[in-house]
Order: sequence, then C-alpha cells, then structure tokens
Amino acid sequence: MKYKTLIKNILKEVTAERVAWTMVSIGIICFLVYFLTMALSGYKMFGNLVDADIEVTGQIGDFFGGVVGSIWALAGVLLYFSALKLQNKQLIAQQEDMAQNKSLMSQQQFENIYFGLLRTQQELKSELKGIFYSIVRNKTSYQVANGEYDANKFFYRLLNEMHLLYKVYRREHYNSWNKEAVDQELEYYYLRRESEEDDPNFDYVQEIRDMFDRYNLSYLTYRYRVKKETVEKAQHKDTEELMCKCIYGHVFIAYQEQLGHYFRHLYNIVKFLDKEKKACLKDIMGKAEEIQLSTEIDRRFEGYFSFIHSMLSTSELAILFYNSLLFPKAEKLYIEYHMFDNLLQEKLLNKEHAKLIEGATLKDNRSVFQEIIKDL
Repeated sequence: MKYKTLIKNILKEVTAERVAWTMVSIGIICFLVYFLTMALSGYKMFGNLVDADIEVTGQIGDFFGGVVGSIWALAGVLLYFSALKLQNKQLIAQQEDMAQNKSLMSQQQFENIYFGLLRTQQELKSELKGIFYSIVRNKTSYQVANGEYDANKFFYRLLNEMHLLYKVYRREHYNSWNKEAVDQELEYYYLRRESEEDDPNFDYVQEIRDMFDRYNLSYLTYRYRVKKETVEKAQHKDTEELMCKCIYGHVFIAYQEQLGHYFRHLYNIVKFLDKEKKACLKDIMGKAEEIQLSTEIDRRFEGYFSFIHSMLSTSELAILFYNSLLFPKAEKLYIEYHMFDNLLQEKLLNKEHAKLIEGATLKDNRSVFQEIIKDL
C-alpha cells in the first residue's frame, strides 16, 4: 500500500512539461559528452580538415540528428500537448468565471425584482383604507357611527369585526338587526331608568353596555348580510372550519377591493421566491458539493422570507391565516415557508382554530414567555 501511494504521488508530480524539459537537457548532455569525447580523441572541427575529420563530422551529424534530434522532437511534442493542456485549463477557468459572473448577475437581477415587489407590497398596505360601522349611544337614543382605518389599523379593526362575527355564529339564538325593536327597547329603558335610578340594584352602566353589545352584534348581521340558515348550517358541523370560512367570507366580500389585491400580491411574492429557490436547487443537482450548496441556498432564502415575516403585523397574520382556508394553493406555500410561525394562537377567533391548518406551527403566549426567559 505504501509503494502504491508513493507511485501515485510521483505520477501526480510528473507532468508532460517536466518530462519534455528533462529530455531537452538529456539531449544537450548527450551531445556535449559525445562531442567532448570526439575532441579528446584528436578530432579537429576547425582548421584544415583531413578526410578522417570529415568522416567523423558526418558521424557527429548522424548522431545529433538520429539520437538527440529524436529526443528533442519528442520533447517538442510533449511541450505542445502541455501548452494545449494549459490552454484548456485557462478556458475552463474562464468559463467558470463567466458562469460565476452570470450567476451573480442573475442573483442581483432577482434581488432587484424581489425587493421591488416588497416595496410594492408595503405601498399597497399603506394605501389600504376601509370604513367600519358601529352602534354607539347618545343621550337619549343611538346612532350609527363610522370611522376610516388604514394600513395596520385596517387589519386590526377587520380582525375585531371577525371576532364579533364569531360571537354571532356562536350565539344560541340568531338575532337580526331590527331598528324598530331597538327604538322601542331604548325608549322603555330610558323610562325605566328615570323611575329606578335610585334603586341600588339597578346597574345602569352594565345594562346599557350589554344592550349596545347586543345591538352591535345584531347590526353585523345586517352589515355583512349574515343569514340565519348560514349560521345554523355552520353550527351543526363537527368542526368550525365552515364557520371560519363563512366569517372570513363575509368580511372578504365587504372589503374585497382591499383584501383581494393585497393578498394576491403577497401570494405572488411567496410564489416567486418558491420558483426561484427550486430553480437554484435544480442547477446544483449532481454537483460534488450539492449538499453544501443546498444548505447555502436554504439559508439564503430563509433570509428572503424573513423580510416578508417582518412586514406582517399580528392582526395581518391572523387574517392571512383565515384567508388561506379559502385558497389551498396559498395555504400549501405558507405552510412550507413557515408564514404562521410568528402568529399567536390567542389572536385567532379561537385557539383551537390553529388545528384547522395541518402543518402550521403557531405559538402561544406561554411558549413565547418561556423563550424569553430562556434567552435571558
């Protein structure tokens, strides 16, 4: 084994160029030795040559041409092949440099497009606006108040609307909005208040709060066109998936101009990253360093997705969660790239809804607290 290793090492060191120059040296040495030997034997190269000297000169020429010339000719062939080999290495190195430059240019072009898409997504979010309605109390009656919310406040208010709709779906009895009934109840309430305001058992603040909570829930049935048969059908399902789809469907229809464009663009950004990552992984298939390059690609695209994660507010993530229930293709991509990892279960309409999307890894307040303690 030692001899084999030694021979392999010697063969690695022996190159055609070294052999060629060795043969040139051998040819020169042979010629000098032969010529010196002839000179010491009385051969004269210059001056008056006799016939014997001319005959010896012919022998020297034959030796030089037959032996030394052949050695040098073989050395020339070896040097030629060595030059070809060197040229081939230079071409390979040039091709590798061109491929690397092409890869860098391709990556730069990709990143320009990607960060341009992120800027557009941020612009879409900043331009989001929605008007929300609620029933508020005045001195003797009520009024329908409205307010305009934008950007993150839009998602916060929209999630709050979904929480209220969830209460509508979870109520034992369906109550639709009835303006005349509300007017009559309030009129009776204020009369009762005047007659019983000195009664210590009469909690005016709590009762009025409960009344307007009921009014807002019943007004939602009118605002989002929630039908009694839809609620009853969702309540009789074994899981709450249909209920969640219905609730998100109500708000999506009401604000589809805002939500449709925004979430389609977000989905296309994730899809764009997914397509680029798969193309990068395909390019390295079969290479010797495939595992190492694959790890580097995974790490690079984790960085790209972290930018998306940082853009999404908690309310936005919760609404995206329910949005994905209606769009399976988007749901699959969001799970693959851990879009819901930063979403707290407490922000959902019900913590148990985290189980509606298989593979989604949501956090809860307790686990977040434990992580903070661990880091400290």
